Amino acid sequence: MNKKVFIIIFLIIIFSVFIFVPFKEVLIHFKLVDFYKTDNWKIVEKSNNKIYDRIMSLESNIENRYNNYFPFYNKINSMYYNSIINIDGLYLNDIYLKDNSDFEHLFYEKENNLYYLTNHYSNSELEERLNNQVYFYNDIKNKYPNVDLMVYLPLRYSETKSKNVFNINEKINNFTSKLDKNIKYSVFDTDNYLKYFYRTDHHYNSYGAELVYLDILNKFNLNNNLDISHKTVYKNYYGSMAKSILSTKIVDNLSSMNISNNLKVNINDTKFKPLKIEERNNIFHDYYVQYFDGQYDEIIYENNKELNRNL
Repeated sequence: MNKKVFIIIFLIIIFSVFIFVPFKEVLIHFKLVDFYKTDNWKIVEKSNNKIYDRIMSLESNIENRYNNYFPFYNKINSMYYNSIINIDGLYLNDIYLKDNSDFEHLFYEKENNLYYLTNHYSNSELEERLNNQVYFYNDIKNKYPNVDLMVYLPLRYSETKSKNVFNINEKINNFTSKLDKNIKYSVFDTDNYLKYFYRTDHHYNSYGAELVYLDILNKFNLNNNLDISHKTVYKNYYGSMAKSILSTKIVDNLSSMNISNNLKVNINDTKFKPLKIEERNNIFHDYYVQYFDGQYDEIIYENNKELNRNL
């Protein structure tokens, strides 16, 4: 194949991109294509810096159009990060992939087949943030001395303590030693980490949420009155860490607790819609918002006032 053919192919690709992007935008503008049900749109949080906001808006604008209007870009992105994992995995266990929008460092851990994030703060910055959190809880206890207050500390990276990013146990001990002595606290730690957290996201799964719930009840000397079972609501779930590199290398199941109780709920929101699971064409859509179907202005719970169990 001669040089001219390569140039022609290259020009055709470039021409297709510049034609396809505005064409789809026209279809969306005239509501001939339902954009939001099938695609993902990144929204930039505003700051007090107008120049910074303009730059970030432009960057996200370009990124949104490539990600959503030119699907082939997604596949290239996914292939790129998967190739990093496959090549670096030949001699590394912990493989750096990229920084996310919060400037956290995203890694793939080969041994446990999961993603994890590390922060970018120095020890002095971590100490300052820790002290601010301690002050926050101590201030609540000081203002409301009769409130039974508890702090729960999940160790999201209990399986990756050997990363030497910082000593998590040292930070936990430092934090709890500074808490008001009347504040209860508990540390979530488990040797079976993969059972209680998602591999592709930083959240508990439903089994982790149940374990924490029961642990908190135990700390307050309360009995569990709920009949809890678990169900899978998305079999192919790709959390925020997988989404950031558009990778389907690791698959999670999004699980939910199926609970029957007598909880009375009043949702003051005219936009409220009942729970509805609906598959989307974009496998990296926001599963949490999709499953729970939106955000609400105000939710008031009323539960067993006579038993002093009101929230």
